[in-house]
Amino acid sequence: MTPLQALAALDLWLAEFGSPVILRRVTWLDGVAVPADVEMPAMVRGYQPHELTGSTVQGDSSVLLSPTPIIKAGWPGVPSADGTDVRVPVRGDKLVIAGRVRNIEAAAPIYVAGELVRIELQVSG
Repeated sequence: MTPLQALAALDLWLAEFGSPVILRRVTWLDGVAVPADVEMPAMVRGYQPHELTGSTVQGDSSVLLSPTPIIKAGWPGVPSADGTDVRVPVRGDKLVIAGRVRNIEAAAPIYVAGELVRIELQVSG
């Protein structure tokens, strides 16, 4: 499977089975907070008891996203000198799930042949 095929399959699956969420990053412009939102489908689930660790606690959720809506929206990111992929949410970004603002605690980008094809998040709150 090529990266484009993997991404297309994920996009179709999320469109059919995902729930709507809003990915939010707050940027600052002349001292004013400006939220940048991207509406997208996502798969959201709670963690199973055996998945709970010191940093993953009851009430946290696992979220699967496609990078496609993020890229299409030109979601804000500051190019990083250390090579960090600015398309990937970071700790401190927010995810609105069913009207509830949740905190992104961790993100794990998944690459196939060097192409970003999915993003897994841990959210809390």
